[in-house]
Amino acid sequence: MAVCALLAAVAGGSATAQPPATPQAAAVKVCSGCHTMQIVMDTPKDIDAWHDTVQSMLDRGAQATPEELELIMQFLFENVSTVDVNHADTEVLMTVLQAPHSAVDAIVERRRSRPFKDLADLETTVPGLDRALLESKKRMIFFQ
Repeated sequence: MAVCALLAAVAGGSATAQPPATPQAAAVKVCSGCHTMQIVMDTPKDIDAWHDTVQSMLDRGAQATPEELELIMQFLFENVSTVDVNHADTEVLMTVLQAPHSAVDAIVERRRSRPFKDLADLETTVPGLDRALLESKKRMIFFQ
């Protein structure tokens, strides 16, 4: 995945004694050096676009250790990545929807016969999904 390229690109980046303890802390530490975290949170993208964005930030001078980059990508993937429920693979569905494997299996099985129409269709058809979480991420969930 492109994370490897990003990690290799910063192998000589800034060193810290210990990386931030959480993905969010890493994102705040590195990203807010140039802009607010609100800009990040207001700009959901698919994971490939996030890789490109992070690489662009590194090219512009952002400093991060390989460990920090890994945590940042985890934060972006889990919190501000878009997902097309009707086409995403299992890993993406589990991560972005923060759904248990059983719920993701139910999504994949259902979409084999009939794609999901919208968030309401997903919520009423698939047990085990966190409705509050889905509601908070609704602008990132698509049904193409």
